[in-house]
Amino acid sequence: MIFNMEFKSNFAKMISWAIVLIILLGLMLAFYPFLAESQMNSLFNSVLEGFNEPARNILGLYDGIDIVNIGDYIALVYHYLAVLIFIFAMQLGANSLAKEQSSGNIEYIYSNPISKSEIVTGKIAANLLIYILFLIIMALATVGLVLGISSIGIVGDGAIQITSFEIFEAVLKVFIGLLGAGLVFMSIGFFFSAISKSSLHQDAIAALFVFLIVLLTIVGKVIGDSFEIVISYFPNEVFGPYSFVSADLNLIGLIANAIIFVLMIVLTYSIYSSKELKY
Repeated sequence: MIFNMEFKSNFAKMISWAIVLIILLGLMLAFYPFLAESQMNSLFNSVLEGFNEPARNILGLYDGIDIVNIGDYIALVYHYLAVLIFIFAMQLGANSLAKEQSSGNIEYIYSNPISKSEIVTGKIAANLLIYILFLIIMALATVGLVLGISSIGIVGDGAIQITSFEIFEAVLKVFIGLLGAGLVFMSIGFFFSAISKSSLHQDAIAALFVFLIVLLTIVGKVIGDSFEIVISYFPNEVFGPYSFVSADLNLIGLIANAIIFVLMIVLTYSIYSSKELKY
């Protein structure tokens, strides 16, 4: 019952987010043929040389990235789109446990023989499935758009040579990272929802939290030193698209984020089980 209710309530939201992000994705991928052309690529690299390393890292243009390589370009595109994807993931969690109390559905839920732990389990399972379906839709759209772009003929001084294997490999790596980071943000959202009495402002809180993490990441890269080490453990950095495409993984960061995920889920169960629900 809880699983079906949660899945149905978020399915339309997932489709809406997917449509908006696919449009943005298409617009960003449309620049690839022009940037891949030799003269434009040379101009781009010359402009890039004028930025210092922190600025390049903030823009997602890490050392070794080659935008002519389709895998690197997809990673660059999702360096920006990932912020919106993480907001969606966190909103799924942040709205989950508080909205029934706000809407009054909690009375109906408790009229059935169901425990609080079953409510949490059902909602986690439903939102996890929603997020995975969302990523699958985005991954298929990415593959389709890149294949479409690669089949549009000649650009500049030659054809863009992209193999299907390169596309599938890059998309798989990028979306494994998006799945990992999204689960961490979603678990934090579940924790916020468990301690909240209302879902009225949860969407805004989730968006502000993700933007705060991004802002701290930017500040950390500018300041450097120990602050940069701290932000390197943030989920958006540990699971960064280019980190997975280039196989430059922060293993300690992956373990730390896995611990955060488990801790947030445990706290969610613990807090919600002892929470007094008024209806």
